[in-house]
Amino acid sequence: MKLIQFCLVSVFLAILLAPSSAVAHRVNIFAWLEGDDVAVECGFSRDSPVRNGRITVFDAKSGKELLQGATDKKGHFRFPVPQSVRRNAHGLRIRVNAGEGHQSEWLIAADELMLSGDVPDARTQPSATEASLLSTSGDGVTQEAVRRIVNEVLDTKLAPIRRDLAAASEPGIQEIIGCVGWLLGLAGIAFYFKGRRG
Repeated sequence: MKLIQFCLVSVFLAILLAPSSAVAHRVNIFAWLEGDDVAVECGFSRDSPVRNGRITVFDAKSGKELLQGATDKKGHFRFPVPQSVRRNAHGLRIRVNAGEGHQSEWLIAADELMLSGDVPDARTQPSATEASLLSTSGDGVTQEAVRRIVNEVLDTKLAPIRRDLAAASEPGIQEIIGCVGWLLGLAGIAFYFKGRRG
């Protein structure tokens, strides 16, 4: 009987301690557009940023490395969207390497980059007559300038929401403890029926 109790306590401690060590080494990366720049935030947890983590940016379609950099003390990195990616309608794959094999990636789709870009699509260009009619309003502000301002404001305002949604998809401590509870409950039921048979 003491052997069963020892095994139960050992299994309980192993299950309880395993998720915390796995969460401690996890690297999170979030990237979003702010105007013509990509903002990147990296951390091990909400309170522990990746300092001096190596950021590598790739063309998502071709896999070609576009640029490298490092995060600051707060785990942030910022870079302008490469024009070649916009011109070719490709996305970006951003990788953080925090050392000792801890790395993670974030993908920004091509359509998201095209919405914030300043490279117009030739297929959607108005004719010269339409352009002269549509290019300015009464106070001299072009439609392109309005579109760009609206996109920049939306990118800035939506960035924290995107980051929070990405962070919310990760399992929290409540989910981990709940899972441990389920496992212990199932083990208890199994031992109960084994005891009744034996």
